[in-house]
Amino acid sequence: MDASEVALFGFGYPAALAVITRFVPVVRERRWRWLAVHHLGVAAIIAGCVSKRTTIGVVGNSAWLVLSTVWYALGGRRRPSPAGAGA
Repeated sequence: MDASEVALFGFGYPAALAVITRFVPVVRERRWRWLAVHHLGVAAIIAGCVSKRTTIGVVGNSAWLVLSTVWYALGGRRRPSPAGAGA
């Protein structure tokens, strides 16, 4: 592993995992800065996987990047409560 891979993974994994452990509140509370940190971390991981030529790492992490973006885009919206609920 060369220095650039160490730097990419050294930043990427801690950044991405710090946000993943709190991802539900990030989505519900619309914490877009946290999402940006997560995306930068995952992008660094993907770049490291490209550098190492690990196709499965690129595919898996790219899929998570897309999925987490969709989750964030669709999440956080409150559904109206059914009539009479909580009354």
